[in-house]
Amino acid sequence: MGCVYQRGKIWWIKFQDANGEPQYRGTTAATKAEARKLLHEKEVQVGRQELGLAPLTLNPEGWTLAQLMRWWLDTYSVHMPAHKRNVGSVTCHVTDSPLADRLIDRLAKGDIESLLQSKQGALAPQTINHIREFIVRAFNKASEADKWFGDNPAELVKPRKVPDPHHDILTPEEVVPFFTALVAEVRPIFAGAIFTGLRKGELCGLLKTDVDLPGRRITVRRSYGRPWPKGRKKRVVRIASELVPFIEYALEALPGPWLFPDREGRMRTPNWKPEKLLRTALRRAGIVTGFMHVCRRKGCGYSQEEKDKTQRACPNCKMKLWPRAKSRPLRFHELRHTFGSVLIMSGANLVSVQKLLGHSNPKITAETYAHLAPDYLLAEVNLLRFGVDHLAPIAKTSQRVAAVTTIRVTPELQSASDQGGEAGTPSLLPERIPASELAGCTGLEPVASGVTGRRYNQLN
Repeated sequence: MGCVYQRGKIWWIKFQDANGEPQYRGTTAATKAEARKLLHEKEVQVGRQELGLAPLTLNPEGWTLAQLMRWWLDTYSVHMPAHKRNVGSVTCHVTDSPLADRLIDRLAKGDIESLLQSKQGALAPQTINHIREFIVRAFNKASEADKWFGDNPAELVKPRKVPDPHHDILTPEEVVPFFTALVAEVRPIFAGAIFTGLRKGELCGLLKTDVDLPGRRITVRRSYGRPWPKGRKKRVVRIASELVPFIEYALEALPGPWLFPDREGRMRTPNWKPEKLLRTALRRAGIVTGFMHVCRRKGCGYSQEEKDKTQRACPNCKMKLWPRAKSRPLRFHELRHTFGSVLIMSGANLVSVQKLLGHSNPKITAETYAHLAPDYLLAEVNLLRFGVDHLAPIAKTSQRVAAVTTIRVTPELQSASDQGGEAGTPSLLPERIPASELAGCTGLEPVASGVTGRRYNQLN
């Protein structure tokens, strides 16, 4: 029979487990009644174990956290494309941690929270979430394989909040200078990235047989050598008109079966790092964030960062400083963001952009490409025009002259006036009549500059 007793300020319970072995447990009970309740719950659990209704132990394999993680890596992660990265992350941050030798049935959510908290500051929030996710997956797979019968303590730990990503892009005005400065032999794959929005692995995994040039289609079937792209679903992207000559060149002139191979005609591997080519072209094109002025004298080591490349002298040795351009820190993947952002800024349908990019739903596309150019947002908000700007009060100290709305003669109004003015519009509209007065006299709404077609209908 079980019993409860007190040692110091802690209430203990004594009971026999399903194997008949005596067990002693310290509790958090504040009173004897609470301790008796905990003892009763434990006796009920033992009774279920004796009847075969519950497992004898939560951790039948006797695994530590390190053993659990190694089992998951060898059994499940090994089939993933990112297995090597998974091994590195798990080894560095989990199996080499102070929790590695802790039995998993002795592992609480607070232990995992402490592990993640110890990485705060040293790792990005998204990387910390990846560590948490690895532990979550390992416990879930162990539960499915009947190697763990308890709750998943990692799922009880809240993931870190990840700041909204801001992706830099090439603006439409920068694309031509960038391509002009780019090495000619890699222009086709860079054009493929900008005009299709494909990921680097998807571009490198394209075969020439995946291209239907007459039908202007490319079928994305793989990523690098893997027989599937990200998302494990093949998709079809369309070939833009400006991309056609680059594809024609790749089909005819580049060696081997791959559409964008290396110089020997082999598939480009994940080891291919195009960022150096990209940033060199950005510097040549003048797409820079500033200039690092470095002293020419050997051994001086003086340098200073400036916004321009005006010739300067070293304050230490009076030698001339050599200006070195600092390119924008664009990654190759941000050419994909250029594709999506420019399409959306140009008025492309969000669902169409989602399908072209291979996102699972439009919400991902909208969240990813919320970083639209400020000029585009200014043009969008300027669509809101009512003709009341001349009615704004003027401060006594202000020298501003009250603005009078100018009515622009649109083709629609001009054609109406030429036909006798169906809407009662005079053939010549005075430029200095306020929009509110014109609307009251003619029955026409004020004409907003640039608001025509589909967007005008939406506003009305």
